[in-house]
Amino acid sequence: MRITKFTSLSLIVLLSSQALFSQSSVKYNNQQLFLSGANLAWLSFANDIGPGTRDFTAFGDILLQMHNHGGNALRWWLHTNGTVTPAFNDTGLVIGPGSGTIESLKNALDFAWQREIGVNLCLWSFDMLRATNSSSVVARNLKLLSDTAYIGAYINNCLIPMVDSLKHHPAIISWEIFNEPEGMSNEYYFYRIDPHVAMSTIQRFVNLCAGAIHRRDSTALVTNGAWSFKALTDVPGPLFKVGPGFSDLSIVDQQKIVAQFNERHRLNLSSDEFADYLQRTLALANYNYYSDDRLIAIGGDPKGTLDFYSVHYYDNWGNAATSLSLSPLNHPASAWALDKPIVVAEFALQDTYGVLKEDIYKTLFRNGYAGALAWSWTDLTISTPEDMLAGMQSLWDNYKSAVDVHGVGGDWASVVITSPTNDSVFATSAQVTIQAIATVIDDGHVVLVEFFANDTLKIDQRSAAPYAIAWTNPPSGLYTLTAVATGNLGHKSSSNKVRIQVGTPSTVRLEAEAATLQGSGMTIRSDNTASNGRFVDIATNDTTVMISWHLTNVPAAGTYQIAFGYKLYYASPKTQFINVNGIRVATLEFTASSTSAWYEKTLAVDLRKGDNTIQMQMSWGWMYLDYLAVPRSLATAVANTLVTLPAQFSLDQNYPNPFNPTTAISYQLIANSFVTLKVYDLLGREVTTVVNEIGTPGKHTATWDGKNDLGESVSSGVYMYQLRAGSSVITRKMVLLK
Repeated sequence: MRITKFTSLSLIVLLSSQALFSQSSVKYNNQQLFLSGANLAWLSFANDIGPGTRDFTAFGDILLQMHNHGGNALRWWLHTNGTVTPAFNDTGLVIGPGSGTIESLKNALDFAWQREIGVNLCLWSFDMLRATNSSSVVARNLKLLSDTAYIGAYINNCLIPMVDSLKHHPAIISWEIFNEPEGMSNEYYFYRIDPHVAMSTIQRFVNLCAGAIHRRDSTALVTNGAWSFKALTDVPGPLFKVGPGFSDLSIVDQQKIVAQFNERHRLNLSSDEFADYLQRTLALANYNYYSDDRLIAIGGDPKGTLDFYSVHYYDNWGNAATSLSLSPLNHPASAWALDKPIVVAEFALQDTYGVLKEDIYKTLFRNGYAGALAWSWTDLTISTPEDMLAGMQSLWDNYKSAVDVHGVGGDWASVVITSPTNDSVFATSAQVTIQAIATVIDDGHVVLVEFFANDTLKIDQRSAAPYAIAWTNPPSGLYTLTAVATGNLGHKSSSNKVRIQVGTPSTVRLEAEAATLQGSGMTIRSDNTASNGRFVDIATNDTTVMISWHLTNVPAAGTYQIAFGYKLYYASPKTQFINVNGIRVATLEFTASSTSAWYEKTLAVDLRKGDNTIQMQMSWGWMYLDYLAVPRSLATAVANTLVTLPAQFSLDQNYPNPFNPTTAISYQLIANSFVTLKVYDLLGREVTTVVNEIGTPGKHTATWDGKNDLGESVSSGVYMYQLRAGSSVITRKMVLLK
């Protein structure tokens, strides 16, 4: 296995790093600290600051979890692509930070400092030239990068006001000019990022912005997020020997590498495009674009230099030799011959070339780097919050003095729901006992523990241990339970979230054919075994193809269980990406034992109050998609596209009754099953079979024309009609009157 193959190399590097490089750090809070934390690239992409109100509760909860596990740093993105902030005029000049921007930043930084978490404020990203932005956004961003008059307007009207307003805030670690600007450069550009600018243009922007920050706040630190050591070191030679090429890998391995690259960069490159990207970038010599002398030579500002370097690393270089050659996990910080501390500001928290994921934070510390910030709290396919917190905890447990912020955040309560367990199921009207453990990490005590369902429904509270309540007769439904503990200083902290199901919650279906279909290769087809008689045939694996459902009025934020109805006509299994509000939340594997049957796959997702979008993005593609089922409580949010799922198996009275010569018979199914609807006379003799097929959940209507199996009209009289689905049988009477 790959892990075994490189274990010895990893051990050698760890030993050599201690001899070659003393421990590095970044100045924060008048301390020299190793930055231990994570990326929170966005709660809402490019929209975490600016116009409108912001609910910082989720932000605060994330910071508190990091605090409780010994973390001290968060990398947070601000303008990102320029679609929301800063404010521009009609000619493309920046005229201000944007309504609410400074207020949002102050609130977020106050939340952070209360929890002893420092923040690296990342201003811009390569996303500013992403081709999917509107043409007007791309045009003004191109001017901002390329024209010194537009750069000056941004610095004077936005950057300086932000720095002046936030100067000396204790939660600011640094200002970061760019995230991976190489991705929009002529030299290293990512596909779908168009147009491009020269690296010299990026260097000038970094120099001028860094100089402005240093002049307004002489104590401020400035950094820049390089996409790889290829753009951050001059070290050439055997260290970067390239092994077998990307094209030599198996198709499966190629797809895995491309999928991770696309996931991290929100792109949809094909394997051929990715191979071309590798060929272009690996052909270029390594070069540190961000050294002091080179930044000053391009931009002309002697104060426009970086205080520490930030670099990113992912194992997606097409082959092991290249990936290892660029890995901070397998080389000490001294290997890059740089004169400043190096923070590894992005990486995947996954087993990587002999380093287990649980050891990555400690390995980067031991290798002499100045920080470890995993990617990203909201991108669960790259790293999980649980693994990030475990990594921070490992540093706290082993190197506390290097990560402990001497701040103000004491007396925070810690609370954990211990019962029920996640995904517990209770019968209708059952009593649900909820138990929690609550303590205070530092000096102090717990004064209150409150229990909630779906964040807003308060069930009960306790002011002393044991912290346990009984929830009697909860309505049928899906619930997310949380406990909120209050310490003696008034600080509130939330528990883990526990999903439970009471009874059999009713759901509604959002038909796939009524959803928003984006891209080619999809066809709406008819099939009487499909929900509502139609489905979407996905005959492509193009990752730009997406199916989206828009929920316009979700009544409350919380965790909701959804389900996809599907058929794997082409083959099993198939894996697709699931995005919620533009953020990848799952890579869902669909399996089937038959290519002719319909199946359902469930998933728990977090939705916010108000507008939400649930999206399936193709990874493997090539499947039939029937519907998205959501809880009935969301019915008002999806009224235009829903089909109600019945709570029970039923057979309606025929209409009209009496009838002549035809009548309609309606029935409801709660699951896929083989269905028959037969008509009998009063002697029990079969007259005809009206329905004989596989039925899907939902309401169905059949018509009897008053004829037997031979096509002959039957006489007036009383007849019995019987519905059978699996082991369920219902019989009713009807009258034919001529």
